[in-house]
Amino acid sequence: MIDSLPVREYQESRIEDEPILGPVLALPDGRIQQLTWLERIMVALHLTNAKLLEARYYKPAHS
Repeated sequence: MIDSLPVREYQESRIEDEPILGPVLALPDGRIQQLTWLERIMVALHLTNAKLLEARYYKPAHS
């Protein structure tokens, strides 16, 4: 039997627009981090990007 559930494979973090949450950071391990108000402003003004935000929310697998 083949699973029909879609599986996202993340190569790098990116900013996505979720219908309910708004702009979110999609991390390579599959987690989704909602952006704060200030982070949303910084993304809109191109003062930060997904790579810089990923460094803030990175958690090693063994922690």
